[in-house]
Amino acid sequence: MTSRLEVIVGPMFSGKTERLIARLHRAQYAKKRVRILKPAHDTRTQGYIASRAVLPDGTTEVTDQLSAVMVHDEASFWNIVNLNQFDVLAIDEAQFFPLDTPLRDSLGWFGRAIRKLLRDRRDTNLRIIVAGLDMDFAEEPFGPIPGLLAIADSVEKLTGVCMVCGSDAGYISYRMISDDKQLVVGDIGEYQVRCRSCYQPPKKPL
Repeated sequence: MTSRLEVIVGPMFSGKTERLIARLHRAQYAKKRVRILKPAHDTRTQGYIASRAVLPDGTTEVTDQLSAVMVHDEASFWNIVNLNQFDVLAIDEAQFFPLDTPLRDSLGWFGRAIRKLLRDRRDTNLRIIVAGLDMDFAEEPFGPIPGLLAIADSVEKLTGVCMVCGSDAGYISYRMISDDKQLVVGDIGEYQVRCRSCYQPPKKPL
């Protein structure tokens, strides 16, 4: 009996949230208490996490959803977690939790909080499941996800379907709009899944 961390990663539209929700449904069937969190920075869905299907016309529709608590900062995270009313803690879109400025480590406050929670409850059946993008649009490590991969007990890395050539090798979320900021919330109109062959690195400013 020990706490454990599971991490699900992959590009956008690869089924990360769908896989996360499936694990949470299974935990609920086992009568586990589930608590779901997501960063307030993700303004696409407020108060819930959702899996979606891409339709033939290029739009998306929600196929399943679960209620979630929005986390604004470290203080709000601990206010929720310290209530200790869960057996399974799930966090979606965790790449949106920022690292420190200046850079302190590869975990940021969120990754350090997860590590502390695992240590503090190491003699329990606590299960933490984190889902998020492991790379940003520029093929760089994204937020605390790479650091969490290093301390995870299990990792599942998903791929999507390349939206250019159709191969089942999509590994990165290609940004179609001109914006060099790392944290840009977008959807199917702003991003495409691309394979390595079809991916084009963004041009660096002169």
